[in-house]
Amino acid sequence: MAETPTIVDVKSDYKIFQNFSDDHITEKINDAIAKAQHDQISDDALARGIISWTRHLLYTDWFMNYGGVQSAGTFGNTQTMVNFNGVDPYLQEYNQIVDDYGVSDDMGAVWTE
Repeated sequence: MAETPTIVDVKSDYKIFQNFSDDHITEKINDAIAKAQHDQISDDALARGIISWTRHLLYTDWFMNYGGVQSAGTFGNTQTMVNFNGVDPYLQEYNQIVDDYGVSDDMGAVWTE
């Protein structure tokens, strides 16, 4: 396997990842290594895939830190805690890497009547 990405690689300068503990990020990197190996990402894109999947997992944890609540309101006052809007750029990046350099087992949905 190509060189494993580090905590610094994952955090980079993204503010939302800075407050995660090193242990938490290491756990997610290990999960991402297993995922990337399962998806058979070739060595030339493996590190990028591991970083993207790790960031996807951390992004999900960051969002769930708000209990999955995007906004709340009371007595006519509303507050947006996070604008998740259902788009995860790290998941999109990972899926593109798998499409280009791996083997996806995501076959979509099958409908029968």
